[in-house]
Amino acid sequence: MLHNGYSSEIQIFSIMKYFLFITFLIFAANTYSQDCSASDLAKKPGIWKAGLKGSTTNVSAADLTREKAVLTVIHQMISSGYTPKGCQALYSYSYSGANPYAGKNWVGDQFWYSIYILRYLCDRNSADKSKYYIDAATPTTVNIYSNVIFWLNALYAADLADEDPRGYLKLQKKPQLKEGFYFMGEEIVGDSHMENKIIEYRWLITYDEKLPFSYVSRKEYLLLVKKRLEQTISNNQGSRQFYVKYMNRIMENLNMPEAVLGQPAICMWNDEEQFEGFVEEGTRGSFIAIKPNLDYYNKKLAKSVPQFFSVAFKIAHGDPVFEENISGIKNAADFNVLRKMLGK
Repeated sequence: MLHNGYSSEIQIFSIMKYFLFITFLIFAANTYSQDCSASDLAKKPGIWKAGLKGSTTNVSAADLTREKAVLTVIHQMISSGYTPKGCQALYSYSYSGANPYAGKNWVGDQFWYSIYILRYLCDRNSADKSKYYIDAATPTTVNIYSNVIFWLNALYAADLADEDPRGYLKLQKKPQLKEGFYFMGEEIVGDSHMENKIIEYRWLITYDEKLPFSYVSRKEYLLLVKKRLEQTISNNQGSRQFYVKYMNRIMENLNMPEAVLGQPAICMWNDEEQFEGFVEEGTRGSFIAIKPNLDYYNKKLAKSVPQFFSVAFKIAHGDPVFEENISGIKNAADFNVLRKMLGK
């Protein structure tokens, strides 16, 4: 009897241990599932959210209606092919028309579609370890612009204004044609000292592989700089001797053969008034001088018609949520669809 009773006690104890073990596993699993982590949030389904209405400046009511329709089509294209992950994808529309201080002879309005990737972040201040919140700002965005290239500070569907301080725009490097679309290069726009940098990748979608800008010749550039330098000397007579050597260098270059003067002006970024001479394409710290090309446009179309698109993907590399979402948006942004919208 003692033996049998002892066996029964062992069986009961084993059963109790089994149930305690199962209870511990359930508790541990529940605790883990409730504990917030960046990796878990990165897998969480995200949401779309319409942001505040963007700016609307100098746009007629009729053009605004058509421009909104264009941007709605773009949003439908993106949202049908991409689902946010681990973030709120905040999107907005913005519109702007002819601004006499920014340009003249306007052909088209500029309007654009923006997406801001706002990550889900663990709320470390909450006693509930499953709580998270949505980031308030982000370095990772997507912009699809119609009739404007903002990173050229800025190229509009218009001539440069008479009061433009330079008379030309600065292009970092010539566009590369890739499968019918122009890759405009990439630029580090933040965290340049970090291993994972914030980089913007830029594209241009145009009619028939044409460009809405043309290159400023060396002669045009020299005449523009000469005029500006003359004004500087006039306003700074005390420093006249300092600038004379640069004026002499400009005059020397203006005496070069016409074939040389007809070449595109490629200059150092800080040499505009203190002109040292032209440099080869690709020289570190150089730029290519360009100007709007109004011959590119169909001037019979309404200002609300997109005649080119510039696209900018900006991402803070190294974050899995940013990488995942930008990749998804890139796949959904069909450049062929955008090109078919030109002139329509």
